[in-house]
Amino acid sequence: MSLNSPTRRRTFRIPRAAWITLGVVVLIVAAIVGWQTRPKPVKDPYRLGAVEQGDITRSVSASGSLQALVTVDVGSQISGQVTKVLVDFNDEVKAGQTLAIIDPQTYQSRVAQGQADILAGQAAVRQAQATLDNAQADYNRKKTLVDQGWYAATTLDQATAALKTSRANVAAAAARVTQSRAALRSQDADLRRTTIVAPIDGIVVDRKVEPGNTVAASLQAPVLFTIAQDLSKVEVKISVDEADVGQLQEGQMVRFTVDAFPDDTYEGILTQVRKQPTTDQNVVSYTVIAEADNPRRKLLPGMTANADIIIDTKRNVTKVPAQALRWSPPAETTGGARQGGGAMVGGPGMGGGQQGGGNRQGGARQGAGARVVEQLGLDAKQQKAWEPIQAEMRQKMQAARSGATGNPAAMREAMTKVTGEAFAKLEPLLRPDQKTKLVALKATMAQGRGGRGGGGGLRAGTVYVLRDGKPTPIAVRSGATDGSFTEIVGPDLKPGDQVIVGGGPRPKAQLGGMGLPPGAPGGGGGVRVRM
Repeated sequence: MSLNSPTRRRTFRIPRAAWITLGVVVLIVAAIVGWQTRPKPVKDPYRLGAVEQGDITRSVSASGSLQALVTVDVGSQISGQVTKVLVDFNDEVKAGQTLAIIDPQTYQSRVAQGQADILAGQAAVRQAQATLDNAQADYNRKKTLVDQGWYAATTLDQATAALKTSRANVAAAAARVTQSRAALRSQDADLRRTTIVAPIDGIVVDRKVEPGNTVAASLQAPVLFTIAQDLSKVEVKISVDEADVGQLQEGQMVRFTVDAFPDDTYEGILTQVRKQPTTDQNVVSYTVIAEADNPRRKLLPGMTANADIIIDTKRNVTKVPAQALRWSPPAETTGGARQGGGAMVGGPGMGGGQQGGGNRQGGARQGAGARVVEQLGLDAKQQKAWEPIQAEMRQKMQAARSGATGNPAAMREAMTKVTGEAFAKLEPLLRPDQKTKLVALKATMAQGRGGRGGGGGLRAGTVYVLRDGKPTPIAVRSGATDGSFTEIVGPDLKPGDQVIVGGGPRPKAQLGGMGLPPGAPGGGGGVRVRM
């Protein structure tokens, strides 16, 4: 080898596979760091409401309109031109007071004609009477002569006929006079009707005529004025839905407001529940009438009234905000059984693949079992222990149904007892957090099973209180509600206690696959995992 030959350099190259592996590792590390450092959702603090002692008022809300107790439409029975209008809107009038005058000339002429007809008739009566007197004298003379044999009997017959004719003419003339007098009374009445007068004391709330207008009264009398008799009292005409009308009866109190005076509340008494239905767009309603005082006459006819009809008032009861009975922790509202549309993937004892078939009783039992597994979050070991307990519960429920056929109350009582025994056997196997969930589950199932049961109309319900910073369920019985507050009965709550009405942690995100973030390979399976 020559000493002058160049020295060969060796270069170190990293394999391509190593670069790829390194890149994958970097991406994985970046993904993990990004996942761990992602912004945490801001926790929504729990919103609390106080348990109170007070009154609960049940009412039916509806709308209506105000009107006067007595409203009279003043019209005209005759036709003619209005020459004078003597009152205006809001004028107070007395009964008999002149409101308007219709041109009387035509009717005065008719009265004069009727008076002349009477005079002519009376003259005709006198003329007929004179003829009768002459016929009577002629009859008397001829009768004397016939009796003496001077005239034949036929002469007396002619005199008798003439006498009867004269008497008839007198009666006809007198009847025509009576007829003329009757016509005169009618014409005189029409003449008096040219003066439009108020039939009652009241206030003119509407005027529909002006001087110079022509009134045409034919088949229907035209309305000229509307008079409200007394505005110191008003009538509230309320339209009530058919679903609520069964709770109404005369004598109940009505509270209402009007848009013109939103800060004022008025009270009245329900006086009438009309049985005539009104149908509008397939909605059936009934009209009820209430009377209310209007001392300063602030309320005017036609105002819209927003009314509350008081059905019942419970005094000095324990009550909570209505939202407290509707609130539940997110863990109880995001279960897979409710979101997946079918039965949850259960474990032993859940009936396997029978969720789509079987009778309704079997489906109900299976749904209850799925609910226990899902809401309590039973692990595989707990599910295995739950299987024989559930099987025994099913047998006892079937026996209870057979023994209480036709007696729903006895059946509900037996079901409650069987379920309670099953839960008592399951409870020792649960973790502390699962035992808390079991309390809420018991209350919810009791509400669904016996919500319409006894207890004086009370229904089962659940409210939550904060203990050690965590919502703890408390079973109560709920009663009357006014929409804002609900009556409750329960030994574990007293006035001043705080119950949860909203807020709290938001529902936890559900993953697409077991233990994998959404979109990760292998995700999208049927099993849901809570973060």
